[in-house]
Amino acid sequence: MLDSVMAVMEKMIMFKDHVRDVKLTLECLKPVIHEIAEYNKVLNQPMEELQDLKAKLEEGEDLVRKCSKVGPWSFCKRYRYTNQLDQLDISLHSLLHVLELQKTRDLRETLVTVRNIENVVRRIEGNISAMQISQSVTD
Repeated sequence: MLDSVMAVMEKMIMFKDHVRDVKLTLECLKPVIHEIAEYNKVLNQPMEELQDLKAKLEEGEDLVRKCSKVGPWSFCKRYRYTNQLDQLDISLHSLLHVLELQKTRDLRETLVTVRNIENVVRRIEGNISAMQISQSVTD
C-alpha cells in the first residue's frame, strides 16, 4: 500500500511538469500537422489520415486548459488529470507512429515517381540521340 501512496504522491509532484511537457508537445505538433494538411490539399491527398491526430490535438488542448485551472490543493483532480495526460501521451505517440508509417509510404511513393520520371527522361534522351545520329548520317 505504501508503494501505491508513493506512486500517487509522485504523480501529484510531477503534475505541473507533466502538463508543461504535454502542452509543449501539442504546441510543437500543431503547426506541423497544419502544414501537412496544407500539403495534402495541394497534392490532393486524403485528409482522413490526419483527422484522428487533429482530434487528439484538440482533446489535448482542452485537457491542458482544464489542467491549468487546477489549484495546488485539488489532489483528486490532479490525480485524475495526470492519468488523462498519461493516456493522451500514449495516444499521441501511437498516432505519431502511424504518421511515421505514412511518411515512409509517401517517401516510397515519391521514389517510385522519381524513378518513373528518370526512365522517361532516359527514353527521351535516347530518342534525341537516335534523331541526332540519323540526321548526321543523312547529312
